[in-house]
Amino acid sequence: MSFNSSQFVFLFLVVFFAYWAISRTRNLRFVLLLAASYVFYMSWDARFIVLILASTLLDYYLGGAIHRSEQPGRRRLCLILSLVGNLGLLAYFKYFNFFAENVVETLRGAGLSGLAEFTPWNIILPVGISFYTFQSLSYTIDIYRRQLEPTDSLLKFALFVTFFPQLVAGPIVRAREFLPQLDQPARFDDRDAQRGLFLILVGMVKKMALADVLGTTLVAPVYADPGAYHPLQVLLAVWGALFQFYLDFSAYSDIAIGCAACLGFKLPKNFDRPFLAQSIGEFWSRWHISLSTWFRDYVFFSLGGTRARLLGRFRNVLLTMFLVGLWHGAGWNYVIWGTMHGLASFAGMLFPHRSRAQLEARSVWNRGLRRLGTFNLVALSMLFFANGSVLEGNRGLVGSVEMLGAFAQWGRPLASLPLEGLVAMAAAVLLHFTPVSWPERLLAGWRRLPSPAQAGAMILVAGVLANLAYAANPFIYFQF
Repeated sequence: MSFNSSQFVFLFLVVFFAYWAISRTRNLRFVLLLAASYVFYMSWDARFIVLILASTLLDYYLGGAIHRSEQPGRRRLCLILSLVGNLGLLAYFKYFNFFAENVVETLRGAGLSGLAEFTPWNIILPVGISFYTFQSLSYTIDIYRRQLEPTDSLLKFALFVTFFPQLVAGPIVRAREFLPQLDQPARFDDRDAQRGLFLILVGMVKKMALADVLGTTLVAPVYADPGAYHPLQVLLAVWGALFQFYLDFSAYSDIAIGCAACLGFKLPKNFDRPFLAQSIGEFWSRWHISLSTWFRDYVFFSLGGTRARLLGRFRNVLLTMFLVGLWHGAGWNYVIWGTMHGLASFAGMLFPHRSRAQLEARSVWNRGLRRLGTFNLVALSMLFFANGSVLEGNRGLVGSVEMLGAFAQWGRPLASLPLEGLVAMAAAVLLHFTPVSWPERLLAGWRRLPSPAQAGAMILVAGVLANLAYAANPFIYFQF
């Protein structure tokens, strides 16, 4: 059940009206949201609800045990059990075949081919497991660090883990951000609901009118057969893939945040115009913010952060970004992608740190050149990332090498470019680089519209987009 489906629209409308009808009965509204969340997740594959229930029960009781105990050894043991239980499930479903195949190749390289027989297991990756695993883990880690008091309600904790707007593709919400909201009385706010509807509308347009068009017309054909295209078209596809990912994932985040706002909940911002970044470090403060801050707080800082000496800082940032790459997928192309960002991030650490205000104080030409360089570096890294994500069959590292080779084929004829893809690219650039005040003005204008006009606009746009050929494409981050 994807956001761009009639099934989700029906589910959300039922939940919205039922939730506010019973909003004064706290536990009943929690039960409604939890039931809707389970229905939403089970629509993908009902079997995997067992995994969410297992993570929920494990971390709820271990979190309470960590809080109650004053013995460092017992507290540490409970945290280890939480880490092993959650990451063990994630490792099995997402990485078992990848690691097993690489062990076999290593044995073959060592001349032990007799021990190197392995047939990949038929393991189905549960939707959203990377997201809800990290979300649940943050609860036990924060309690262990004495940064969070555990909840005494299994119902509220289960809702925190499974809240359906952001369950399968984020933003990754932490318990200290979400659980306090459950303790507040539910009050319907017109402005929050209007903002929520506006974000849902923006997300639908980003996804179905821009990201899907870009992917279908400009990106996928080139990535499928890069040797058949002129280097300029390959470059355009690489740029297009980066915009496709941004539009697709930020669209999901917009819709998730919008749906939550309509129900009276606030989810964290996940994107902040990342292509305005003047360095890779700044890029990660603007891109997939909930994931980058999760790795910063729970991995990078745990390793020592920037307090270590030069080699220690190099290790910390490279290992963190290596894991960020591996989190996205079980393939060497993702590892290379993460490692490239780790090396670029470390290079940025060698220069004096500058705040965003200091960066913006540079000259227009200085800022422009830095942004152009950062954008193209990210686009080059995305060449490896996209080969494992935008295509069926996951061509991975081999496809990435083929794409690099295609840049040298200047003898290829320059084929005609798809007009709809170019229009979508131009619209994406304009949408991203417009002044930050413009979306706020658009939201203000949306709020001034009468309710029937808002409803009519939603129905019209939904109807048009639902009938586009591109509307059937799933959100890319469902794979992770």
